Amino acid sequence: MESFASKLAYLLTSARRSVTGRGSACPNCGAPAASVVDRKYLVTRLARCSGCRLLYRAPTTAREDSEAFYQSDYAEGFTTDTPGDETLRCYMEAGFPAEKDYGRYIEVVDAAQSTRGRRLFDYGCSWGYGSYQFRRHGFDVEAFEISRPRAAYAREKLGVAVHESLASVRAGFDVFFCSHVLEHLPAVQEAIDFAFKILVPDGVFVAVTPNGASAFRQREPAAWHRAWGFVHPNFLDPDFYALTFRERPYLITSDPYTPEEIAAWRASGQQVIGDTGRGSELLVLAQNA
Repeated sequence: MESFASKLAYLLTSARRSVTGRGSACPNCGAPAASVVDRKYLVTRLARCSGCRLLYRAPTTAREDSEAFYQSDYAEGFTTDTPGDETLRCYMEAGFPAEKDYGRYIEVVDAAQSTRGRRLFDYGCSWGYGSYQFRRHGFDVEAFEISRPRAAYAREKLGVAVHESLASVRAGFDVFFCSHVLEHLPAVQEAIDFAFKILVPDGVFVAVTPNGASAFRQREPAAWHRAWGFVHPNFLDPDFYALTFRERPYLITSDPYTPEEIAAWRASGQQVIGDTGRGSELLVLAQNA
């Protein structure tokens, strides 16, 4: 959700960076060459990197500006708004609203695991609602959140073990999970590299993002067009993931997810691209093999 002031500032900055030629290189790998896939507001474009194949918004945002934005300005309703004590008590007793009910993600993780361990790292946990639900399901959860106020809320109100620095995280996790995080990052590959650094052998990387697949664009062009931009500078799709995970077993598919599809992939140990045009959410699973 974007305020008028923040969106105006973003457009003005984009216009200046376009005029000066800054912000064109891929934020993920630094490659200078890219093809234009889509456009918005005259001054922004969705580019396909010729190197890592990431779809990214150009002009890009400087890393320091991105980090400052997520400390104080980013607002996305339930995702970022920390509830009062009474509301939180109701959530904990009666369950979280459907939009943040992690039941479907818990099913995904259960079906995807090839290890017996239950250590899960929740990367970008916001105020802890997902970490809390994973913990109630029996996972030993640690998490990371860049926003210090939301990290403090998760720690103090929900008892989530939240790291404010990735340097303090120790390896040994069976699952690396992130929900609607990669699309926000200044460098996606850094998070992926970190994930496989802390995963045990045969551990699983699980990421959910808006669906940048061309199959979804063909089915829902307006929804696809809306999904990238100011707060979503990265648009993840099968092209990027297939190249990134080319040496690992992976599954790339879209919602609705079924445990049967995921369990079949896990048993096969293959590289599988499923139906990526079904829904607005893209799921990738990659095994640390």
